[in-house]
Amino acid sequence: MVVGAGLAGCLLAWRLQQAGRPVTLIGSTTRPCASAVAAGVINPVTGRWMTKTWGFDVLLPHALATYRELEQQFGIELYHPIHLVRYCQYRSDTKRMGRRMRNPRYASVLGEFVAAGDGPSTLLNHYGSFQIKQAAYVDLPQLLQVLRQHFAQQRCFRDQTFMHAELHKHAERWTYHDLSADHIIFSEGVGMLGNPWFNWLPLRPAKGETLTLQCPTLHLPRGLYHHRKWLLAYGNHHFRLGATFDSADSSDQPTAAGAQQLLESAQSFMDPQHQLQIKQHDAARRPCTEDFRPFIGKHPTERGLHIFNGLGAKAALLAPELTRQFLAYLLTAEALNPEINSLRYADLCTNPIYIHATH
Repeated sequence: MVVGAGLAGCLLAWRLQQAGRPVTLIGSTTRPCASAVAAGVINPVTGRWMTKTWGFDVLLPHALATYRELEQQFGIELYHPIHLVRYCQYRSDTKRMGRRMRNPRYASVLGEFVAAGDGPSTLLNHYGSFQIKQAAYVDLPQLLQVLRQHFAQQRCFRDQTFMHAELHKHAERWTYHDLSADHIIFSEGVGMLGNPWFNWLPLRPAKGETLTLQCPTLHLPRGLYHHRKWLLAYGNHHFRLGATFDSADSSDQPTAAGAQQLLESAQSFMDPQHQLQIKQHDAARRPCTEDFRPFIGKHPTERGLHIFNGLGAKAALLAPELTRQFLAYLLTAEALNPEINSLRYADLCTNPIYIHATH
């Protein structure tokens, strides 16, 4: 059983099927799901300090191969390479980027520096900007829709809220209603907080809000433009603006404050003549972790229980390769990378209290 029908759970179930293993996917499509509203951006250089994304050179090839494989199997378009420009906010950013460009580790992901004042005239460029190579976005909502339909057609998807209190152990197997399984894999996203077997792991949810916009007067080549926030230009005057990062808000609802923060950010770096029209406002809580590494592996004491969670804001990049690593561990006993192995926090699991929860 795979619990959770977001990106992680769906990819796991798909790969398990390919490996010839019978699998049942359980998850409610009506409950909040971060990957169902995510922009799916893959960005090689991120953060205030402009650092190369962890494991990027290993993660990207497998992500590309996986999404192309899915495209071929289901006749859809998922993986979209894009032009990405990041704008320096301060003079110190310009100096820092100069050091990055001289670093051989960044040669494959950094392109040309664009001098202050150059680039699209509609966007302010006070301190210069630089091109980032190998960026893309993945159409995650379409991917989830297609995989969920695929499992539903095969009658191995239960679109329902998983009730932890109804999962029981009998001898060496686990039973849930009429189902019986040797292995239960929890990929519940923020729902992990209510999981009595894994809620001791230090998940740090961070709410993110994005806006889908239309602006007839804004002409930008298709690509991603990153100032304080990112602006994803799809073409035909349609855009996605994101994202906020709020670890204090525990709701999954869009907020007026979030929309205002995003619009003010966008208006601060573009010509004031452009009136941005909001077409859609999305929000969800990302399953981020304390040390910014996923939780993958087995329960310290309960045989047959596993976790595959905490992929956070970089799930589109992480999920394909980490799915491969997890299944190699599960099916062939290949050792997990200690950086992602959930047992790095095993000392926190001291007689976990069983609670009745629904996710």
